[in-house]
Amino acid sequence: MIRRATLGDTDKICGLWLEASLQAHDFISEDYWRRMLPGIKRDYLPNSETYVFVDKHQIKGFLSLLDGKHIGALFVAPRYQRAKIGTKLLRYIRRKKPQISLNVFVQNKGAIAFYQKNDFKVIGEQIEPSTKEKELLMCWAIGCKNGFQKRFKGDS
Repeated sequence: MIRRATLGDTDKICGLWLEASLQAHDFISEDYWRRMLPGIKRDYLPNSETYVFVDKHQIKGFLSLLDGKHIGALFVAPRYQRAKIGTKLLRYIRRKKPQISLNVFVQNKGAIAFYQKNDFKVIGEQIEPSTKEKELLMCWAIGCKNGFQKRFKGDS
């Protein structure tokens, strides 16, 4: 079941975020993610539109939107990855939003492949200021898959 997160979900979401961040972003120091955690709890979650995937009374994944259209976080607990939870969260949001964007670290090849499989297109590249890591800006919009043709090797 997917539902809007409540204040009571905050600690579970933060624990899941930390565990999944450490696994997905092993190219960034563990200390960085641990330093980010208080801000996630205090500032980020209260100011985002967050949805949780709950199964058997357990939060197994979540998705947070910023400004109603930018995915700031999509994480699935490592032990439940590859169970279509991330795909279900994306489909849920895409039924509500006509256009969605996100940023993903270039070194996170698994996430890039996941988003491309779910019809997101690379539309930009930048350096993330706090980590100095290169990241891609990706976007999905209703109908964006129609008519798309790969022009160069590596196009999504």
